[in-house]
Amino acid sequence: MYNPNEIYQHLIKSGEEYADIKAAYLLFDSMTKPYLSEAFKRAEGTSISERKEHMYSDPVYIEHLKKLGDARKDYLLAEVRYKSMQALADARRTEASTRRAEAQYVSMSAT
Repeated sequence: MYNPNEIYQHLIKSGEEYADIKAAYLLFDSMTKPYLSEAFKRAEGTSISERKEHMYSDPVYIEHLKKLGDARKDYLLAEVRYKSMQALADARRTEASTRRAEAQYVSMSAT
């Protein structure tokens, strides 16, 4: 049964979860350069190019990248859930509209 208030509540909840997860991902992503900078400081080597080469294999930086990948996956899944909820709401609204039009047509045909 089409219940606009229930659909609205589900959309709000899904949208808020999506926004929270996206914000967490974006914050995590914004920390990538500082992690890389710290990795450069910890890197061993006598030249800048040698230290740059080692910074990409820094365990802390690699762990950050793994966590960033997980956060991105969570963000994308939340986006899919939110957009799917929007599509479902649109489909239910269309279905309810079609039922009303059919009922109106049937009542007009009966007279």
